[in-house]
Amino acid sequence: MVTKLKSKLFKSIKSKKLNVFSFFLLLSFLFLVIVKLSKSYTEIVTFHVSYTNVPEQHSISTDFDSIVKVKVKAYGFSLLAQNFYRHNLIVDFNKEVKEQGLLYSYDTKKGRSKIENQLGSKIEVLSIQPDSLNFPYEVMTVKTVPVKLDTEISYESGYDLLDSLKLEPDSIKVIGPKKSVEKISRVMATKLKLNDVNKPISAIVNLTLDKELKNVKLSQSKVNVSGSVQKFTEGTFEVPVTFENMPSNIKINYFPKTVTVAYYVSLEDYKKIKALDFKVVCDYSNVKNTDKTFMIPQLVQKPKLVKSTRMKQNKIEFIIIE
Repeated sequence: MVTKLKSKLFKSIKSKKLNVFSFFLLLSFLFLVIVKLSKSYTEIVTFHVSYTNVPEQHSISTDFDSIVKVKVKAYGFSLLAQNFYRHNLIVDFNKEVKEQGLLYSYDTKKGRSKIENQLGSKIEVLSIQPDSLNFPYEVMTVKTVPVKLDTEISYESGYDLLDSLKLEPDSIKVIGPKKSVEKISRVMATKLKLNDVNKPISAIVNLTLDKELKNVKLSQSKVNVSGSVQKFTEGTFEVPVTFENMPSNIKINYFPKTVTVAYYVSLEDYKKIKALDFKVVCDYSNVKNTDKTFMIPQLVQKPKLVKSTRMKQNKIEFIIIE
């Protein structure tokens, strides 16, 4: 028992010595840091440059000096705090720049008060580099281009789009540097995805540009999409076959005499469709001076109200009657 107590007491003393050593080591480190931070230093603080109030007819090139390096003098405590902030220098094109040829020039000394306000009174500004910033620009141009819509739409069984989707507006203006604008032939709208549609379509979609065209602006950022959706049905008619380019001295016998034409139309317009609205033609010139015994019928006329059609016969057999 006594042996165990001695052992525990020894470990306790040893542990306390270690803790005391660690405490004094930490205290020495903190004292050293305080001494260091209490001294005066000269450092470089970086300011990131942005701009505002650029004339609408000009586009600033991305290739310009984007940072200003400010040489400062201050105590370590003050400089340490600056490492936790992003410093920005905003150039006002209405008041602070001069136009020289195809660039704007900014004297960085004009930003001294802005810089000092951000750094605070405890930091002395020694110098600002560079002495000036140049902002190259391009003259903006305007071009009208069509809007293109990408869709992924499914309709409820028996329903379909009556006509094509309408965009409002269907074209917009793009404004930007001439070189960039000349590359643009259309502006894409974001994909319109709809499922099981059974009523009129009405949506607003955003317009997009390629990322490399970030200097190009659009006259508007959205367009309206609309479309009439109705109940559809299928109908059929037997349409007589007629012939074109048939020589007057040739007579033929052919079969079948009629072609079944199936058509897809809105239920509302179904009764407006007549057989006479369709015309099926075979062109004899396509088989003249050949050994063919059949002709390919073509549907050359159909009513505008019909959305789609198909013929159930694709050959007309014939023989020449002597």
